[in-house]
Amino acid sequence: MKILKYLTLAVVMTALTATTAGAKNVIQPKGYLFGFIANFTDSVVYFTDIQEIDSICIDSKKKFLLGRNDYANQLRNYFAEQLKMPHRTCIVSFGLTRKDAEKKLLKMRKLYTEKNAGSYEIHNLNENEFKFTTVKVELEEQVTSAPAAKKKQKGKKADKQSKKKLPNTKKIKKEQRPLRPIDPNIPPAEVEMN
Repeated sequence: MKILKYLTLAVVMTALTATTAGAKNVIQPKGYLFGFIANFTDSVVYFTDIQEIDSICIDSKKKFLLGRNDYANQLRNYFAEQLKMPHRTCIVSFGLTRKDAEKKLLKMRKLYTEKNAGSYEIHNLNENEFKFTTVKVELEEQVTSAPAAKKKQKGKKADKQSKKKLPNTKKIKKEQRPLRPIDPNIPPAEVEMN
């Protein structure tokens, strides 16, 4: 029985690893964002209008917005500095089309208007009050542009690049490392590491 559990766990882990290995980050020419702001000790919740943002970066497999924390921080800073309401929970949701974003916004609004009717006061923030700005996300080499197609390299140049080896790095054995006396007056974080 235990062997069956471990075998099932191994198969599931292998499948999950295989699906996440092929994920790439893609820059979309535009996307649509809206924000939700609440303080769960208060009965007032805020929704922003759906706003079009140029060049958003998403995970291609999971359709997950990269840099969403930065967008949420824009909302949090607006509430803390402009409206003098710190300690707000800010959530950003997005869609690749306006229709997708509208569906998500309506679904979230239903939670506060129909299911919890009368419990919450809902306020809207239009684009004149708050506007998202595009967040530049630093990505690894796996960034691709959605409208551009990948070009294959042909001939000997492609073969040479695939056969390049990493430079040979030497590992220093523990005996060869120089020992440095540690000064008891300096805290451990300030000791220079080799």
